[in-house]
Amino acid sequence: MKTIAIVGGGFSGTITAINLARLSSTPLQITVIDKNRLPCRGIAYSTRNIGHLLNVVARNMSALADQPSHFVDWLGTRSEYLDEPAAALRERFVPRRIYGDYLQSLFQWYSKSFASERHSRLEYIQDEARDIFLEEHRACVSLASGGMMMADTVVLAAGNQAPAPFRLRGLNLDSPKYIANPWLGWEEKLPPRDQDILLIGTGLTMVDAFITLQGLGWRGTIYAVSRHGLLPLSHFKGFEYPDFLGENDLPIGLRKACAIFKRHCRAAAARGLNPAILVDKLRPLTQRAWQGFTLFEKKQFDRHCRTRWNVARHRIAPEIHQQLSEAMAQGRLQVFPGRLRECGESGDKMKIWIDSAGSARAIEAAAVVNCTGPRERCVPSESLLFNNLFSRGLIQPDEMNMGIKAAPDFSVVDGQGRSSRILYALGAVLKGTLWESVAVPELRSQAFRLAEHIAGHLADEDAEKSSIAEVMEDVIEYSI
Repeated sequence: MKTIAIVGGGFSGTITAINLARLSSTPLQITVIDKNRLPCRGIAYSTRNIGHLLNVVARNMSALADQPSHFVDWLGTRSEYLDEPAAALRERFVPRRIYGDYLQSLFQWYSKSFASERHSRLEYIQDEARDIFLEEHRACVSLASGGMMMADTVVLAAGNQAPAPFRLRGLNLDSPKYIANPWLGWEEKLPPRDQDILLIGTGLTMVDAFITLQGLGWRGTIYAVSRHGLLPLSHFKGFEYPDFLGENDLPIGLRKACAIFKRHCRAAAARGLNPAILVDKLRPLTQRAWQGFTLFEKKQFDRHCRTRWNVARHRIAPEIHQQLSEAMAQGRLQVFPGRLRECGESGDKMKIWIDSAGSARAIEAAAVVNCTGPRERCVPSESLLFNNLFSRGLIQPDEMNMGIKAAPDFSVVDGQGRSSRILYALGAVLKGTLWESVAVPELRSQAFRLAEHIAGHLADEDAEKSSIAEVMEDVIEYSI
């Protein structure tokens, strides 16, 4: 029986495992390895806060690429949605913890049916992969618990990295007033609820932190600062807009792409339409457009365009946007652009000096929270596993150093430029290669295509072995 190890138990790893169970015609041992004690949820869907909502409506959140209504159908079986009309349910922004229930229930279902129908095994183990050694045509995965696991195929689906340490003159990263990661147990480090707090960053991570603080009944002022001071846009009801870029127009340079985009932004605004629709129209072509850019163009986009692109691309539920707007109108949340210049501590406060709108201002806060989002530089990595693989040349960073380099079939490219037949990768680690590689619609497609490739490769191997065995039987029979 072939063994497949999947490193990472968030969305990408979980759905890859499920698709392998669905698509493989041969018996498999599939093991998902993740240190999270909540199976199949990753960081995003491990939240218990009912106020943390999906950023996409339910109709677009099926985990199965070939069954687009799967999530909505599953939602309809839950007691809290039994009386909701199907049309309304499709447009609902569901709590992320419920989506975590969905992923875990899918995994449990297929682990049982897979075992009974295929005489195979699908399992989740709470552990951490620390290193991978290649031996002949197999891999040995070294675990933090001290164990070893042999596998014929290893899939790297590690997900997003934790936020990078924030660099600011005078900031003591070990100070109890500095919260480095607002995703794991950070609520325990918060000061009393009547104290002021500073959130560094104004993107999706800041929004999550604000919702958490609001759920705690925060009474102090919440400050949020970033270079541009831009909040994610709200989702809106879609409308018809003609395609303005097609498959045959690619590849296209960054300068021309920006000129086309600006022209249509002006046209949409002149018609009273939300220009953010243009980002949606480009969604099916974003990966191809990105891959057609030169390295210089990618770096230019990353430096000059990414902030405004992300504001329009990664929109939030209207009800979440309304909560932000109301808190800002009441002064409970103050969002502004600026560059953090210096930090100092005095007693139970941190004092942060900020250059904002051409003048300097100082904020005193009882806590400073790093809400800058996932670290995107891959070398050096926060992951011991990736650092070990980089050091031995089993993987190499992509040209943007946002993740690891992989071939179109998701096979990892090693330090010598060779595509592996054992190691594969998908998800956030491919952002530098694909740019669009963090949202469910793209990830479920990757997981399906990768599972198809691995299942087909294993089936070909079995067929080849069967053919060889038949030939040898004929030879033996002839010899006798």
